[in-house]
Amino acid sequence: MRRKSRKKKANTILITAVIGVLVAAILIVSGIVFLTQKHHKPPENREIPGRVTSTKELIAGEELLIKGCLFDLGIPKDHVRILGRTIDITLAKALDASSIEKAFSGLQEIQGVEVSLKEPTRLTVMINEKQWNIFFHVIKAPEKKLSQVAIIIDDMGMDMEIARKLGAIDADITFSVLPQEKYTQEVGEYLHKQGKEILLHQPMEGGNGKNPGLGAIFHDTDPAQAQKILEDSLGKVPMAMGVNNHMGSVVTQNEVIMKAMFSTIKEHGLFFIDSITTGNSVCRVVAAQEKLPFQARDVFLDNDQTYQYIAGQLDELVVTAKHRGEAIGICHPHPVTVEVLVKEIPRLKEKGIEVVRVSRLVDGSR
Repeated sequence: MRRKSRKKKANTILITAVIGVLVAAILIVSGIVFLTQKHHKPPENREIPGRVTSTKELIAGEELLIKGCLFDLGIPKDHVRILGRTIDITLAKALDASSIEKAFSGLQEIQGVEVSLKEPTRLTVMINEKQWNIFFHVIKAPEKKLSQVAIIIDDMGMDMEIARKLGAIDADITFSVLPQEKYTQEVGEYLHKQGKEILLHQPMEGGNGKNPGLGAIFHDTDPAQAQKILEDSLGKVPMAMGVNNHMGSVVTQNEVIMKAMFSTIKEHGLFFIDSITTGNSVCRVVAAQEKLPFQARDVFLDNDQTYQYIAGQLDELVVTAKHRGEAIGICHPHPVTVEVLVKEIPRLKEKGIEVVRVSRLVDGSR
């Protein structure tokens, strides 16, 4: 009897222990479920003074949505700059309002998005209660650079009336004045007051036996004397910015004389334009040695005195300028030359040509 009692008591303790374990497990599971539900429970929509709480669903990818509209407008990526919610766009030309509105019409249809074109240059987009500002800036494309030509009219100083006609042409023509002609001083002063650039047209011996005129330098002129003659000539055309040769196919081959002359020209702070009356000119080489600002003629415009020929030579000057970017033409105050220049120079800009004073081309590379 005592054994049965002990056995029964042991069974009771075992059952009690199992029940205790089960109860504890149930309590633990219940606690976990409770805590999990509490953690995931949506927060109450309580109002906090001074704070607006939105229950609207957020729209994802704000920037991508706007970029898509800009793509529809055909705006390249490199024309778009984004800083925060400000977008700056550079354009070659202005966009019309209807194009902008059409590109953003799809975005406008999304609930919660507001698109407003404040002016042709500013658009605002409200997404997720945040404002994006889009600015359209028109950047004027730089004008295509015109090719440049300088037109030098030699042999000025013989006729005052023709100087007035040529000075009236609306272009930056350069005038080269002979030093000892009847109207040298009057022509030089008049054209200078008109804002024209003046050169000294220094007479030099040519190879055809023709008299180069008063104040000329010859092949047998002493270099020091050549400098004195040049000084005298410059004194008669004091407004000269540079010098070019009148005739001179013989003298411009003489390195010693040209070196002496270039020394004087450099002392006066002037430049030299080689008219190139001979293919054997040493002027470019000597100018480089003396570090004298220098350029050379490209086209003679009026060797033949006909309208057709001169106009054709002017076209040749244009072709040369377009090929190289610049060119120098030389002509003379003949009546037909004046006629051609008056009619043809206004058309040069339409051909992509700008007429400039020759000093603009002196430092250019050839």
